[in-house]
Amino acid sequence: MLRSLGLALNMAGLLLAVTACGGSGPAPDGAEETAESFYAALENGDYGRACGMLAPATLEGVQQSENGGDQACADGLRAVSLQDPGEPLSAQAFGRNAQVEFGSETVFLTLSSSNWKVMAAGCTARGDRPYSCRVEGD
Repeated sequence: MLRSLGLALNMAGLLLAVTACGGSGPAPDGAEETAESFYAALENGDYGRACGMLAPATLEGVQQSENGGDQACADGLRAVSLQDPGEPLSAQAFGRNAQVEFGSETVFLTLSSSNWKVMAAGCTARGDRPYSCRVEGD
């Protein structure tokens, strides 16, 4: 009986170790939800909520006005005028970063603590060149 209990405990430990090592990082589900929530906030005119979903460097970038001065985040997002990109087509997580592709554009996110934050939005592919993004940080 003790041998069976020892074997069961060893198998449980092995299963736990394999499960812990088998993870490939955070699931992209939360990133997809954050990207959709970001666009929903913009569509509803809730710029404060959308600003709260931005990564720190992106927030700083949005607060820089065209003439180099500072502006409120809400004013910066309003000026960009991102439109609803439609339904997400795919979401992938790569370590602490994620990419959510919509029909017309792509959003890049980063994991901050346990929350996904928008690093860049309104991004379009340009072949071999980097994406062109309408909202991004430095």
